[in-house]
Amino acid sequence: MKKLALVLAVSLVTCASSFAQYQPEAGTVTTEIQFNPFNQDGENFSIDGLKLRYFFNEKHALRLNLGFGVGSNKYSDDGVNETTDEKWSTDLKSKTGNFTLGLGYEYHINVAPRFSVYVGGETGFTVTTAKTKINGKTGSDETDVTIKNYYTNDVENGMGNFDPTDPFNGISPTGAFTYNLQALTGFDFYMYKGLYCGAEFGLQFRTTKYKNLGIEGKVAGTDIKSEDFEDTAKRTSLSLAFKAVPAIRLGWKF
Repeated sequence: MKKLALVLAVSLVTCASSFAQYQPEAGTVTTEIQFNPFNQDGENFSIDGLKLRYFFNEKHALRLNLGFGVGSNKYSDDGVNETTDEKWSTDLKSKTGNFTLGLGYEYHINVAPRFSVYVGGETGFTVTTAKTKINGKTGSDETDVTIKNYYTNDVENGMGNFDPTDPFNGISPTGAFTYNLQALTGFDFYMYKGLYCGAEFGLQFRTTKYKNLGIEGKVAGTDIKSEDFEDTAKRTSLSLAFKAVPAIRLGWKF
């Protein structure tokens, strides 16, 4: 009986020591990166989250989440007009970028010495910028236009549909400000000492206010008067969605 009690006591001490070896404790700071090497929503590369966490103890943590993404598309073509024998060329470049800042809380449950799950919430915002440049030449006439707050994946058709007399026809702004609120859950698996990996899922509420389109440049050598093409429309959107992106999540605790 004494031997059994001794074995149980040693097991409990060993288990507690194992938890202490891998799991965060009071004052622990962790930093991690969530990156997505796959194409998503027209972005060639996305850092979905650069996250910092401060643990008040082994169960409660404050989190700061930073994210950004960039995307670009290009299209070029040239030829000769069979009727007038004039040379022509077209070139379109579209770029977008976003920045996300979030602040949240996590409650951790230690399931095993190397494994913990957590639940929590986060609030924050995302700023999205966009710009499309269109350059075209026909003979000596040159069109050089920049459309602000607009990004397109379909650059080839975007060039063909551009009408200098009605430049905003058929397009909508992608530049925007978004407020984010989400309930989340995830897990951490500690692979070696401070190194860990994991995944996260969330139910996210988003409200977005889109920026107005703007235009500047020249058409056939004549400067554009931006006041002639003023976009005054008000555009907003609301969404509620379960978020689970194919991101790779790696971190380190200090």
